[in-house]
Amino acid sequence: MKHSSQVISAWNGDKLVGLVRGLDDGETVAFLHYLLVDPEYQKLHIGGELMRRILKKYEHHLYVKIIPSDPATIPFYQKFGFQEYDNYSAMVIKQFK
Repeated sequence: MKHSSQVISAWNGDKLVGLVRGLDDGETVAFLHYLLVDPEYQKLHIGGELMRRILKKYEHHLYVKIIPSDPATIPFYQKFGFQEYDNYSAMVIKQFK
């Protein structure tokens, strides 16, 4: 997380229960990475609160992008205004085996 632009976390005492990470160019585009919530703490609206807080940080950026790794999470992101591209798919190179 050291070189992230934004990191917002949720804690229960000394236990990390949620995290969202953003990378941005400072003006135009931000990429959200790692919206994570401990399975024991899901359905408690922690992910929604983390998303609201990081989107507030990026409210003046032209684009905020996210690439959901699980299609089942798409409706969650749509609630925050994210839209799917009609003709765009993410591409990735995985460097470790």
